[in-house]
Amino acid sequence: RPKMVVFDLDNTMWTPELYQIKRSPKADRDIWLFPGTKAALHELATLPEWKGTAVAFASRTNKVAWAEELITKFEVAEGVTMASLAKFKEIYPGSKRKHFENLKRDSGVAFSEMIFFDDATMNTREIEKMGVLC
Repeated sequence: RPKMVVFDLDNTMWTPELYQIKRSPKADRDIWLFPGTKAALHELATLPEWKGTAVAFASRTNKVAWAEELITKFEVAEGVTMASLAKFKEIYPGSKRKHFENLKRDSGVAFSEMIFFDDATMNTREIEKMGVLC
């Protein structure tokens, strides 16, 4: 198992993408988790085989405050929100490379022990060059 599972947010965990929203979005009203999102995060939060695996978010959104608020609202298991599940959060505009350099520095997890999920191939191509499984 990987030591860290990293997820992008927009169009990977939820829809629509935050740049498409005109006002501060509400969870389950303006933004919805994909069905697989909740299932995957529920397993990571509750199954004993994932106990030693860190969860992280790496998002290039320019709607940082909205994303940070939304992850506190989406519950993925009883009493567990996306925010409380994710030990590491890199949510700000810029290169995914910087996100991953910070994740490695802050967690001590090697790139080769991470797995990354993102809908954008430009991001996965950039990150797989660092040794992360995408």
